[in-house]
This record gives sequence, C-alpha cells and structure tokens, in this order.
Amino acid sequence: MHKFNLILLTATLTAGLMLSACRLDRDTLRGGQLYVTSTPADATLICDGVNMGQTPATVMDVTAGEHLLILRKSGYREVRKTVVTQPSERQSVDLKLEPQTGLLLILSTPSGAEIDLDGVSAGKTPLYLHDTPFGQHRITASVPGHLPRVITLTVADQVPQKIEINLTSDSARILVETAPTGAVITLDGATIGKTPQNLPAIASGTHTIELALPGYSPFQKEFSVQAGDQRTIKTTLAPLPGKLTVLSTPPAARIYLNDQYKAETPHSADVPAGQYAIRAEARGFDPQTRTNRVVIGTESVVEFNLVKSSGTILISTEPPGIGVYMDGELRGTTRGQRSISEQLPIDFVPRGKRMLQFTRPGYFNITRTVDIQPKQTVILHEKLQLRPVPFVPSIIIRTGQNAEDTFRGIVRERFDNGNIKLEIEPGIFKTFTPPEIMSIESITNAVAP
Repeated sequence: MHKFNLILLTATLTAGLMLSACRLDRDTLRGGQLYVTSTPADATLICDGVNMGQTPATVMDVTAGEHLLILRKSGYREVRKTVVTQPSERQSVDLKLEPQTGLLLILSTPSGAEIDLDGVSAGKTPLYLHDTPFGQHRITASVPGHLPRVITLTVADQVPQKIEINLTSDSARILVETAPTGAVITLDGATIGKTPQNLPAIASGTHTIELALPGYSPFQKEFSVQAGDQRTIKTTLAPLPGKLTVLSTPPAARIYLNDQYKAETPHSADVPAGQYAIRAEARGFDPQTRTNRVVIGTESVVEFNLVKSSGTILISTEPPGIGVYMDGELRGTTRGQRSISEQLPIDFVPRGKRMLQFTRPGYFNITRTVDIQPKQTVILHEKLQLRPVPFVPSIIIRTGQNAEDTFRGIVRERFDNGNIKLEIEPGIFKTFTPPEIMSIESITNAVAP
C-alpha cells in the first residue's frame, strides 16, 4: 500500500510540473512565451502533450528548456518540432503543414488520353499521380476521335487507387463487305476504297453508301449511325445479264446450261454474266458440250455442228400397205398407188444390228436383220407373198350393161384415191377407178358405188 501511494504521488507531481510549464495565463507572465503560427492556420497545437488550441496560439509561462510542439490538421501530415526556450523569452514559431496525398494510377482505353485533374493538366495515360490531395476530385479524360469523359472520385487515404477509363469513339465504325470483293465504295458521294474495307471514323447521322463492281448491278443503301456504333454492311452483288444465242445443225437440238434444260435451238435469251457449260443433244447425234463466257452488255453466239451417230433405212415394199417394225416397234406403213410403194424413211437408227419385220394381213411376214453404222443409209425393197386362200368371189363390179362389163372376184386392196384392186381369177388382178365403176354388189347384196 505504501508503494502504491508513492507511485500516485510521483505521477501527480509530474502532471503538475507539465501544466505549470505550458499553462495559458493571460493576466500574468511568470515564464517564457511561445507564439505558434501554422500554414495553413487552424491546426491543433499540442505542447508537451497538452492541447493548446488552434493556431495561431500563444503558450504562456513557458519554463526554460526543451519543449515538444505537435501540429495536427485533417488532410495534412503531422508536424513535430522541438524548441528550446530561455527564461522570460518570447519566441515565435511558424510551422508549415504538408498536405496528405493519395496515390492514383490512371489508365484509359485507348491509351494516351489527356488527363485534367480539377481543371489542371496532369499528363497522359498511363499516368501515375503520387501527390493527389485528400478529398473529392474531378478527372477529365480526352483523346482525339473520342468523346471526353468526366469522373469524380474521393481520395480518403494513402491506399493506391487504380482508375480505368473507357472512352467512347465520337464516330461510328463500319465494316463493308461484298461478294464478290473489289467493289468501289462511295460514301456520301466520295470514293473511299474497295471492299472489303473497315471505315473507322463515320460521323453520327444519316449517310448513303454505294457499291459498284463492273458486271454487277450497283448497290445503294441509306443508313444512320451514332457515336460508338459498330456495324457491318454486307451484300451479294447481282450479276448483270448478257445475251446468249445458241444455234445448231440440225436445228431443234435440246440445249442445257450448266446441266439445266433451257430450250431447243435456235435459242436466244438474256442470262447473268458468267461462265456456262452449254450442252446440245439431238436424237441420232453425238452430244456436244462447249464452255462459253457471257459478258455483260454483249451477245455471245455458240453454234453446234452435231455429228450424226445414227443411220437411215429407206424401205419400199411390194405391195404397199406393209407395216414395218424395227426391234418390235412399229415405225410406219408403206404407201403408194402402184404395186410398189413409195420409200418409207426410218431415220436416227442407232448403230448396230437391227431387226426389221414386214407384215400385212393375207401375206407372209418377212424378217430381216440390218447392221447400221453412223451416217449410213441402207435401202431395202421387200416383196411379200400372198397367203394361199380359197378363191371365193364375194363381190361384183359392173362397168357397163353387157356381160363382158361384169366382173366377179375378191377385193384385195382399196386405195386412198378410191381405186379398187380386184382379184378376178386366182392370181389375176384388175384395178378399177371410181369413174368406170357403175355399181358394186356383194354376191347377195348389190351396193351402189
């Protein structure tokens, strides 16, 4: 207990000595005097651990010796200074406080932006500021071709701050593409290059773009953009037409453009400019293919001379009216007014061996094999033999009133001109013309001519 009282007494004496050393007393001056000012003013003054108020301040009754002065002010670094006083001395002390500053790292996209701090130029990004005073600040970032940007921040301590500023372009960016490439770009009447082209600085507003390429229809478009827009204008240009005329010998050949059927020759039509594979086909001829380029505004003429890949058969028969079959298909009937028919042509006969059949009711059929080569013409004449049948007259033809003008027999053929071929005896024929026939009668019934 005695020891505790001793410690308490010692502390009390020490505090009393400090108070007596730095006590303000405006009425009497028993010791030295300190007059303390600061830049800036209104800093808190602490003398030997005792708060003496705000600067400027006078510390009265200062004992001779060393004294510790401390100045504190918000936003400024603390200042400490030791002064030595003499008895009854009046001493002036002026202290300058350094403001506390923060650390700022300012970056921008794009880099190289001009930075103004509170209206004063501070440099270009990337920018490191190590002496930014505490408090609120206004930062303005600007770079050519972009909209300026203003941000507000507060520096409250010395913890480094990283500020990233993204600047928006003050114009639009346009990518222009065409298929095919190489089209001339005209923007608002000014030629600016060929596609593909990146236009990085298009002013805000409405614009007209034109794209032109020889051989293709021009493209025109009106569009509007705002600052910072990124757009793509892409189009496929339409080829302009040219004229294509296709002829062939022989005519009426089937024409194919790029394997698509179009028409028969002669054929003329507008088609898009470009390259075409043209094929001509005709029955009995070897197909031919040509490659031709059609140019805009011009006529391209393609002519085919087809080479015959087939042969021809010319057939006559005795008598006329014989049906002719080739490989089982009826190809026609021979005709004529005489005992020997006119020639029946069978054209476009494929090369190789062909089977021909000749038929007519009442006659024996005939079969022939013919070997045909390209461009070859084969002439055939066939005589058919009557099948033997009983001779039973079935008709009477009268040419006059006398007995010698009356004929009995079997009608073997009626001709297109009205003539009638009558077998009047086995193997004996007589042909009657309409003017000479007075009447036609069956064996039982008479028929007027």
